[in-house]
Amino acid sequence: MPIIRLMLVFLVFKSVLSGVYGNNSNSENDSKVLQMLIDCGGSVTSLRNELQDMKDKLERLRSEAATDTYIRWGRSSCPSGATTVYDGFAAGSYYTHSGAAANHICLSKKPKFNYHYSNPYKSSYIYGAEYQTYESIWNNLHNHDVPCAVCHIPRSSVIMIPGTDDCPENFKEEYRGYLMSGHHSHTAATEFVCVDGHPVTAPYSSKTDKDGTMFYFVRAKCGSLKCLPYEEGKQITCAVCSYSP
Repeated sequence: MPIIRLMLVFLVFKSVLSGVYGNNSNSENDSKVLQMLIDCGGSVTSLRNELQDMKDKLERLRSEAATDTYIRWGRSSCPSGATTVYDGFAAGSYYTHSGAAANHICLSKKPKFNYHYSNPYKSSYIYGAEYQTYESIWNNLHNHDVPCAVCHIPRSSVIMIPGTDDCPENFKEEYRGYLMSGHHSHTAATEFVCVDGHPVTAPYSSKTDKDGTMFYFVRAKCGSLKCLPYEEGKQITCAVCSYSP
């Protein structure tokens, strides 16, 4: 307890004692009161230190318990600070199938099959993904297969932010890139995914046009989407961010 505050409290206590005992408060009583205040000050400091230790321990436990995963599209490894759970092939439904599943998935490179159910009478199908980036900044990737990696991080609340490649305050950037999806004229529904801004091709990829599920850049279309701030035809950026206060 700071000395000035201690003296002020002491004077208040002395005033109270004078009111109770009149002017009979002597130096011995003053010393006892002052010692009591000093002891209280030490106890408060001790309690405050213990409280801070408890807060620090809780924060460490919270940090250790807060984990999450995300898919890094367009790369076969995870960024610094993240652990690669597995890497694989980006995949989805064929672009003209009307009964297609809408989501993209990251297929393992090490498949394991149960031969007991190897040939069902009816089934759905999964296809690999190709970059459809002809005459763009990624022209060299056109028709190449898309890789992916599942990443584990010691942070929580992973979000994909479309429209910007910056993360908000208290969020850490996992990676940044461009929003991609299937073509608007194709039959099959797809989802929007954030493809890394420095993409690579999948292992064993060839530049053969085999179709499957396709990754196209997403561009702004003015109308119900306000321009400004958006601009017609501009490629939409994105960022994958994790909560890191």
